[in-house]
Amino acid sequence: MGYTVSVIIPSYNCLAYLPKAINSIFEQDRSDVEIIIVNDNSSDETAQYLECLSQQEACVKVITTSGLGASGARNTAIEQAEGTYIAFLDADDYWYHGKLSAQLALHEANPTVAMSFTNYDHTNEQYQYIVDCFGYWNQFTGVTSSSHCIKQPLAQVLAHNVVGTSTVMVKASVFETVGLFDVDMSYCEDWQLWLKICEHFEVAVLTKSYTGYLIRKDSITQTDSKRLQHLECVEQIISDYKQRGVGLSKHTFTLADAKLKEGYADYYRTQKKFMRALRYEGYAFLLNPQIRRIKNGLGDIKKLILSPSA
Repeated sequence: MGYTVSVIIPSYNCLAYLPKAINSIFEQDRSDVEIIIVNDNSSDETAQYLECLSQQEACVKVITTSGLGASGARNTAIEQAEGTYIAFLDADDYWYHGKLSAQLALHEANPTVAMSFTNYDHTNEQYQYIVDCFGYWNQFTGVTSSSHCIKQPLAQVLAHNVVGTSTVMVKASVFETVGLFDVDMSYCEDWQLWLKICEHFEVAVLTKSYTGYLIRKDSITQTDSKRLQHLECVEQIISDYKQRGVGLSKHTFTLADAKLKEGYADYYRTQKKFMRALRYEGYAFLLNPQIRRIKNGLGDIKKLILSPSA
């Protein structure tokens, strides 16, 4: 049968979470979906699980690779995908019911939209709700409709960076224009690709949460060194756009810099370097005043008083 959507899941030692991710696809109200799972050098029992699954479900395609990383794994799957649209789902995330139908309806109603994404919820390891992305970052709060075509997608995505990879759906034909994920980048390669798409195509958003994003203590993206490298990569991408002169406003870069400084503040806060965190938080507030930045700064001051050597 022909597939409307190809769902791509890269997986590395995620057997504890992978079944929930896959089941969340089966629970969607669409049957014209193929699921491509890239088992990228897992050393747990992922291979055995996927072998049984692929024998039971004709729509499941398993690709085995040897340490390509998430970008390389996704690229391999994109090249073999048969769907008109490509949707991404990380192995430790999961979708809520109706996600695919809502997103496909958006694309069908707006044929020129090449990429869409949705709001998503942060959850803990017990799958308990923490906060939704758009609510925390105060994005799209003024949008009254469930779907919204972004007028200046490059400016929006560069300034605010609220695109969750597991929420993204892209027309497969788009990759012929923008290329695939940059495998030479260790961090931010997904954000870089979304920005490329925003440069060339129309983008839309669903303001409702349709995805659960799991905050894992043992996630390979959560270590301190990787968090710092991720921030440095974000800073480099912002700098590249400043140098390229693509017509973005100074205000766009001010917002992007503010969010970056807040990221650095949060990083140094976890390092218990509260003076440095306070400086970055203060800089972020001056660039773009937000109530949470006042609260974070006051928290840093309190910790400095209690631990003056920090």
